[in-house]
Amino acid sequence: MKRFVYMFLPLLFVLNLSYASSLMQQIEEERIKLVEKVSPGVATIFTIKEVKVVNPFAGNPFGDFFGVPNVPEFKERQEGLGSGFIVKVDHKKKLVYLLTNNHVVENAQNIKVQFKNDVVIDAKIIGTDKMSDVAVIAVPFKEGIEKYAEQHKLQLGDSDRLKPGTTVIAIGSPLGLTGTVTMGIVSALDREMPGHPGEGFIQTDAAINPGNSGGPLINLKGEVIGINTAIIMGAQGLGFAVPINQAKWVMDQILKYGKVKRSKIGVVIQPLTPELAKHFGVKKGVLVAQVVKGGPAEKAGIKSGDIIIAVNDKPVSKISQLQKYVMRNPPGTKIKITVIRNGEKKDIYVKTGSWDGEEVTSANMQEMEAKYGIIVKDITPDLVERYRIPKVPYGVFVLGVKYGSVAEEAGVRTGDVILTINRKPVRSAQDFWKEIKKAEKEGRDSVLLFIQRGGSKIFTVMPILKK
Repeated sequence: MKRFVYMFLPLLFVLNLSYASSLMQQIEEERIKLVEKVSPGVATIFTIKEVKVVNPFAGNPFGDFFGVPNVPEFKERQEGLGSGFIVKVDHKKKLVYLLTNNHVVENAQNIKVQFKNDVVIDAKIIGTDKMSDVAVIAVPFKEGIEKYAEQHKLQLGDSDRLKPGTTVIAIGSPLGLTGTVTMGIVSALDREMPGHPGEGFIQTDAAINPGNSGGPLINLKGEVIGINTAIIMGAQGLGFAVPINQAKWVMDQILKYGKVKRSKIGVVIQPLTPELAKHFGVKKGVLVAQVVKGGPAEKAGIKSGDIIIAVNDKPVSKISQLQKYVMRNPPGTKIKITVIRNGEKKDIYVKTGSWDGEEVTSANMQEMEAKYGIIVKDITPDLVERYRIPKVPYGVFVLGVKYGSVAEEAGVRTGDVILTINRKPVRSAQDFWKEIKKAEKEGRDSVLLFIQRGGSKIFTVMPILKK
């Protein structure tokens, strides 16, 4: 009997190889069909921007030699490249809408969209959102593009159902190589990136390069589950995409209001480390470090030291989750915040405030710091101990001042405590930059700062830079 089985082993092996080869061929054919179906819905975006360039030859005779004007800075034409994809055809407005990244079209004076059928049409920006890095652009009905778009608009999937290990395909124009297809898996979910609070990005090892930005990341059903948006320079196999559910929400807001309306509740939060979790006797949640005076959270009764564990019964274990669940509500919405306070569970109902244009977020905080040449921080027990900050009722600590900046010229020094702006108490870095932005918006020339410097107090005037 054994001899009989051994005789047929080579035949079984050949049959298995044949079956495996047939299966692999079938999988490959299905993948090719998928790419052929989706690719026509992906477009290449060409932009022209004017950027300010600091003149290294200003006041130097070598500038004339190189043909550079003798001015401190000058404008230079810059060409950009990215990707986008068709999402909607509006026959009433006679527009074809595409999704892409904000950074692809931001500050562009001219935008052209080239479709897979080689038709090139001038596009306009419908709306952008820097925080999520999503933009909606549109092209008018020309050269039969409406019929082409109807046939090839892409189906949007559900990114909330994604799991690490899911096979994904990226399509775009990396380095100008249009129609490039790369494949990989979802490496991780809910990745936080600087400047994008509440925006948990998809991490993938599908090859993404400059020019892929704005293109679709699709699953094996041909559904878009993300917008390729970022890479880490110098790293391999590290690409990031905006989850399509996030992008859909942003797009709906832009098409409805012309901008994105987000909510806030007015709390400063921090992660719940294992040590803090043990101290507070909880397993998951985020810790309220500070409650903004006069904000929605304070009015509703949320206190510093509360552990937020849920928003509208959705569990919260990360800061990004709390931010997402709060921000994705129209301002003025009443939401249920579940907290643990002194070991007891409490439901607190908060009416959200508006995350308006004057609000300074981590998305533009660094821009403001660079613009004025000053870094201010909330006064914490750690800073008080480290820098021996004098006892003050309120204020922000000046951690650094750049030489030659507006702040330095105004006489602000590292180690100062700014108590008020235009005689208004400053209680946080958010307050400080909010007042600066308010002064910009009102067209003021300067603001009055009241500063604690050691044992003395002084007034100084800091100029306001025009937008």
